[in-house]
Amino acid sequence: MENLSDDLLIEIYSRLPYKTALRCKSISKRFFNLISNHIFIERSILHHHKLLLRMNHHECQKEWRLCSLSRRKKLVLFLPHNIHGDLSFNPQNHLSLSFLGPKFDSKSDEPPPTRLRKRYNKYSKIVGFSNGLFLCRKSPHERLYFVCNPLTKKSLKVVPMAPPLRGQNLVKNSLGHALEGFLCEPYYNIEENIDLISVNNSVQGLRFRIVLIPFFEGTVCEFLRGIKKSEFEVVIFSSETGQWTTKLVSCTNGSSFTRPTILSDPVAHGGKLYFMGKENILVYDPFRNENECNIIEFPSGSDRRNISYTGHVGVSCGKIRVSCFSSFSSLVKLWELNEENNGWCLLHEVCVPAQDESSVRDELRGREGVYEVGYGVFRVRGFHPYHGDVVLFQFNHRIFYGNLKTKEFRTVGYGTQDYYSLQIISLDLPLWPTPLPPIR
Repeated sequence: MENLSDDLLIEIYSRLPYKTALRCKSISKRFFNLISNHIFIERSILHHHKLLLRMNHHECQKEWRLCSLSRRKKLVLFLPHNIHGDLSFNPQNHLSLSFLGPKFDSKSDEPPPTRLRKRYNKYSKIVGFSNGLFLCRKSPHERLYFVCNPLTKKSLKVVPMAPPLRGQNLVKNSLGHALEGFLCEPYYNIEENIDLISVNNSVQGLRFRIVLIPFFEGTVCEFLRGIKKSEFEVVIFSSETGQWTTKLVSCTNGSSFTRPTILSDPVAHGGKLYFMGKENILVYDPFRNENECNIIEFPSGSDRRNISYTGHVGVSCGKIRVSCFSSFSSLVKLWELNEENNGWCLLHEVCVPAQDESSVRDELRGREGVYEVGYGVFRVRGFHPYHGDVVLFQFNHRIFYGNLKTKEFRTVGYGTQDYYSLQIISLDLPLWPTPLPPIR
């Protein structure tokens, strides 16, 4: 090895899965410097990116799995062994959040012996995922956030928020039911046509934002119908300043956002956050335009009355997609967004097979002998990041995937039924771990 040039070592070791390559840093000081070099990182990313492009749909479908971090946190992962190495064999251990503290240990998500539903409110939550980093908090009632990389087991604590909104009553009520989003800039960019990888060589240049859209105040009737606003306050944390600020945000072209009654996790894609509303989708770019947002209407033919409950907004094959069930039926539709004109293209319209009584698990019920809200309803829970025909569903406690092209359906696990007590998050893991951006 001592006689080999750095260029040759880079050519050899950049073909290893990144977790294996990172372990090679301990071989010697030379290897540590070599693998830390941006040239090595760029070469590794380019090699594994080409491997990914060569995978066909059949290979993609085989290489995904539903990873259970705990009873309440499940991740949809795409883990080819030749790219992610031993992570693909035991993702639960590699992606565990227990390094953040006892609140994030998998045992903390187990229900109390008395099965009291109110205890679920005390459990930790994954708020968002962006470019390889998680945003987590200890409980819904504590605005104490952690930004972490579960692959490297590194984390940083975000300074607690001194509520900047006007009026104590507004602060208390609005932030308790805020829409939350997390956006981090990518560590690297890939120029598809010229096989060029650009890595952010300075960690100091990485930035992230935490975005909170507070509760829209109104009467109970207005809340149930959906409260619309064309202008509203947004609370933002910036890693560059290390401070929380409030921005007044306006919807473009005279449009308005209808806040949902059921809160779902937003999607981070292309440097923007996509928040699912009751009647439309709010698109917000906290890096380049803090004072404006765009509104995208749901596809025509979607069930707008139930889309925020039975539907899902996510990313597959690099495109924003929406899927939902029709009211009281097993008919599911899948659309893809054309980002140039904000129009929708219908990709699939399929009836999902009926589910039997085995979809209910007694040990997963929230309270003894009581069915949760939404019992007997089909819901879309996620998309495969690279196989455009594969969608993840839930019916009662059963979690199953369906290939909408081949109409193949298969059970992959079980989880709690109540909407807020189970998180299913689709992860598109980067080809190299993202360093933690500093908070100044």
